[in-house]
Amino acid sequence: MSRETNQRYPFLDAFGIWPSHRKIEEDGSVWSQDPPRGVNLRVQPASVSEVFLPMDRPWEGPGTAGIIALLHDEGRYRLWYSTTPADQDHRLVCYAESDDGVEWRRPALGRVAWNGSTKNNIVSVDGEHHLGFVFRDTTAPADQRYKAIAPKGRYFRNGRHDPDLDSKQAKKLLADLDLGGVSREDRRRALSIHHALHASVSPDGLTWRNLTEPILDVGETALDTHNLCVYDDQTQRYVAYLRGHQDRRRLVRRSEGASFTDLGGAQPCLLCDPQDPIDDDIYTSCYCPYPDLPGRHLMFPSIYHRIESTVDIQLAVSRDGCQWQRPERRAIVDRRIDEETFGCLYASPNLIVVGDQWRLPLQASRSPHDFRRRRATYPPDNELRWASWKPDRLVGLEAEDEGSVVLVERQLSGAPMRLNYRTAHDGWIRVELVEPPHTPPQPVEALPCFGIQEAEAISGDELQRVFHWGGRSDLSALKGREVALRLHLRRAQVFCIEL
Repeated sequence: MSRETNQRYPFLDAFGIWPSHRKIEEDGSVWSQDPPRGVNLRVQPASVSEVFLPMDRPWEGPGTAGIIALLHDEGRYRLWYSTTPADQDHRLVCYAESDDGVEWRRPALGRVAWNGSTKNNIVSVDGEHHLGFVFRDTTAPADQRYKAIAPKGRYFRNGRHDPDLDSKQAKKLLADLDLGGVSREDRRRALSIHHALHASVSPDGLTWRNLTEPILDVGETALDTHNLCVYDDQTQRYVAYLRGHQDRRRLVRRSEGASFTDLGGAQPCLLCDPQDPIDDDIYTSCYCPYPDLPGRHLMFPSIYHRIESTVDIQLAVSRDGCQWQRPERRAIVDRRIDEETFGCLYASPNLIVVGDQWRLPLQASRSPHDFRRRRATYPPDNELRWASWKPDRLVGLEAEDEGSVVLVERQLSGAPMRLNYRTAHDGWIRVELVEPPHTPPQPVEALPCFGIQEAEAISGDELQRVFHWGGRSDLSALKGREVALRLHLRRAQVFCIEL
């Protein structure tokens, strides 16, 4: 059987790890059925690159870059990003592309004039189109193959809609109300905002057309962050991940619908809980499908630590896109970069494969998230960098010393088993093929010729090591059989098993 038919099992959560049963025998003795010992799931910190796209064109304001979306599309990498020219108040959406994810070019699109010339890569100006996030919809008609979303507010003054009031005027009005010492209740009566998600469509990701009606109205709840939408091939539904709040704490909401233009009510799907520091909020979601593995979903949420006013990035995982959990409450992308401590990090979709690396674009700012007076701007110090990992190495099953664990039954493809792993110089890994754990409990027995005596001890650092028992890797005789695995580890990490 070819390698392409093998199934990958990355370690992302505790499901698939046999938790054990305890049994009391008739003589009163008690024993546990192969409990996990000495192992834990560990999030793997990313490596962070140098700046990969400096803002060095006349229309690009240094330090003002924001990532909208990154796609690997028809053999090239495509990046939509925002920037604000120096000493100006225009928000530009620009476009860049790359063949290898390393060298980037800014094509002259000829669409928007800047200082009298259209020889630039500007796609849109000042919210002319709803380009807060871009994704590709392979199910859509050709003229709507690319879709984009962005929030937009409708402003109400004293309970009545004011169609002439825009965001800049609203911010000025709020600033004036602040200076006037107006109470919170009176301020809300004087000015309230109803948020909705609006959309644009395009045949190529460059020429956009706005849809007339919003695709989701969330009322007076805010959408003031990087809101995302995707088409889920498995469920054949559109799914949006949005900013939400509960009792003035930030969280991620989820909305879905069979039609892009008719998304359902948004419900919380990822929020801080009592395991988190009490001052933490979830700022952005950064949803990404797991590379080449349907049914697994990732988020790289930015975690806002409100007391110290910093933002770093954690990892959340899901098997259905609805229920989310975080393997650990620690950063997968840390603020310490190149011996310098940054203030805020925000990741943006998508997680892409570039050679033997997985890369996630992020914007890094040296400034903390300190609030300023209304209408004041943050220092322009954003940088576009990569967070990167080796394939399937987001989380590892780790034994700091010696440990063992049984993995529940999987159907064998008949191809050799491969391990993605790393050990210390004096560490090792052995793997047994065993009978699936039985209920009520019985001892977990190894398959003949695939036990601990026959299992080789491997060490080192490899992405796809073929495993052997007694010098043999052939599992074709076991094709289609459900078999469990028993792992023995010493100072080692296993990231993914391929069967």
